[in-house]
Amino acid sequence: MGKKIFIMTCVHEWNDNRILFKEASSLVRNYTVELHAPGNFKFREVNGVRIFGLAPVKRFLRPLSWIRLFFRSVKAVASVYHFHDPELIPLGLFLRILGKKVVYDVHEDYPDAILYKQWIPKPFRKMTSFIFNLLEKKCSSFFSGLIFAELTYKEGFRNSRTPQIDILNYPLDCEPKERASKETEKRCNLIYAGTVSEIRGAVEMLKTMAILASWEKNVHLFLVGPFPRPSLRAELEEFLKEHSLLEYVTITGRVAPAEVYTYYEKADIGLCLLHPVENNLKSLVTKLFEYMSAGIPILASNFPRWSELLEETRAGLTANPLDPYEIARQVCTLIDNPELRLSMGSSGREAYEKYFNWNGEETKLIRFYDKLLEI
Repeated sequence: MGKKIFIMTCVHEWNDNRILFKEASSLVRNYTVELHAPGNFKFREVNGVRIFGLAPVKRFLRPLSWIRLFFRSVKAVASVYHFHDPELIPLGLFLRILGKKVVYDVHEDYPDAILYKQWIPKPFRKMTSFIFNLLEKKCSSFFSGLIFAELTYKEGFRNSRTPQIDILNYPLDCEPKERASKETEKRCNLIYAGTVSEIRGAVEMLKTMAILASWEKNVHLFLVGPFPRPSLRAELEEFLKEHSLLEYVTITGRVAPAEVYTYYEKADIGLCLLHPVENNLKSLVTKLFEYMSAGIPILASNFPRWSELLEETRAGLTANPLDPYEIARQVCTLIDNPELRLSMGSSGREAYEKYFNWNGEETKLIRFYDKLLEI
C-alpha cells in the first residue's frame, strides 16, 4: 500500500460514481489513493479513499481550480497522477516534464461533444472542436497511460503509442427491485436519471407525458439529475404548468449517486431517449446498463448499436427519440403488458450479472496500474 495514486478533477463532483465509487474505490485495494475534486469540505474519507475538497467555482473561474490542483499535485509525492478533465491536459504535461507518471481518463468523445456545448458560441464550435482534437491527440502521446470509458473513444487515439485500456463505465452491483406482474391497475412510474438537457431528450420526454396524460394513462415521470443550463429547468417547469402536468412529473435536480437507486426502486420503465448526434450514436451510454442492473425494462433511442444491444439482451424496446407520439406508443406497450415488463427487467438483470458489471472492469483497472507501476 506504499504507492500513492493522486486522482484529480475540477469538473466532476467529489462523489462522482465513476471517479470515486468505481475507480478510486477499486484502486484503494492495492494503493493509497487521494482524490482531489470539487466539494464544500477540506477532507473526508470514503471507502478508504482520502478525499480533499476543491472549492466549487463557476465555469469562468475554473482556472482558479487549475492553479490549486497545480500546487497540490506538485506538493504531493505520488506514483501516478490520474486526471479526468481535458482542461487539465496542460497540468498533465507539466507533471510529465517533471518525470511523473500521468494517466488521462477519457470520459467522452470531446471533439464531438464540443459541437453541442451551448456555452460555446455556435460559430466557433467547429473550429474549437478541430483545434482541440489536434491538441488532445498530440498531447496524449506524452502521457503514461490512456483510459477510455467507452469502446469507440480510442478510435481517435489509434496513432498514439501510449498504453491504452478500455475501463467501461458498467454499474456497481445493486439489489434489483422485486417486481410483481399482476399489478395492472397501479400507477406506472417512468424514470430518466442523468444530465437533463435538450440533447438528452428532456423536451421530448415532457411532450410524451402530455400525450400519455391526454390518453388518460396512469403514469408518472421522475426526471432525476442536474441541469447544465439552469434556465432549462425553469422552461420545463413552465411547460408542466401550461399543460397541467404537475401531477405527472417530478423534477428532482441533482441527487447523490446512492439516492438515484432509491428512484430506481420506484421505477417500472427506464427512459434513455438521447438525440441522434454522433457522440450518442456510437456510444453505449452507462444509463442502459444501470437500468439493467436495477431490473428495469428500458425504452431507448432506436440507434443501431442500442437496438442491437436491447434485442440481444431482450431488455427493452426502442423508439425514434425525436417523435413523442412513437415514444408514447412504446410506453403504452410496456404499460399494458406487465408480463413483458417483468420479462425484460429480468433479462436485463441477467445480462448485467453475466457481462455488464463493474467487477471485470475493476480487475482490468488494477492490472493496468500494476503494469504501469511494474509491480
